[in-house]
Amino acid sequence: MNEDVKLSLRKLKEFEGDIPGLAGFPSRALADTYDEFIEILYTDIDEIICRLQENPELHEKDTEDRLTIEIKNNLCSMGYNASHDSKIGGHADLAFRKGKFLWVGEAKIHSSYDYLWEGFQQLSTRYSTGGSNQKDGGLLIYIRVKDATLVTQKWKEHLATKNLPNYSTRPCNLEESCFFSVHKHERSGCNFTIRHMPVMLYFNPQDKSGRKSRESDE
Repeated sequence: MNEDVKLSLRKLKEFEGDIPGLAGFPSRALADTYDEFIEILYTDIDEIICRLQENPELHEKDTEDRLTIEIKNNLCSMGYNASHDSKIGGHADLAFRKGKFLWVGEAKIHSSYDYLWEGFQQLSTRYSTGGSNQKDGGLLIYIRVKDATLVTQKWKEHLATKNLPNYSTRPCNLEESCFFSVHKHERSGCNFTIRHMPVMLYFNPQDKSGRKSRESDE
């Protein structure tokens, strides 16, 4: 990208908050460092998750693949080089590339914490390299039971019992429902950061019209 184009994009970036049509494009295009790439990616994923959560009734029967493909398609529409089921040490649910930077994610519908653990292991021991251009990954947790906060807390406690090397957690400043875990990556020997992202899809309306609407759908 030449300097004139970069200058124009920097000027546009100043107006991102005032011009919805820009849709974050300047920030994505200007993300030259790995950390910038990760930050804008998480901002965009959070926006898509918020949209999914607005209509859980439309996703009650969606499979893991169907939900994940919707996230992937939305990111592609934002200009990401995104893929689903890519061959990266296996069949990774989500992968995003920008130049030499790579982010890989695994997605699971929550049924048990052991099942989430399987996803964690897939991500950290199969799909990721843990190298300097892939220091981060993500675990999408589709939650169809009530109290997603409790599910996330119990998942965090479950992880703490696994005796992962150099393990620690920290809150996420972008989205309070998410958290980060860090542990020593087996392959690279470097710290690997995973963002745990709950997607709240519980739907059980208690009002009369809501119950009738659900019964008619069934």
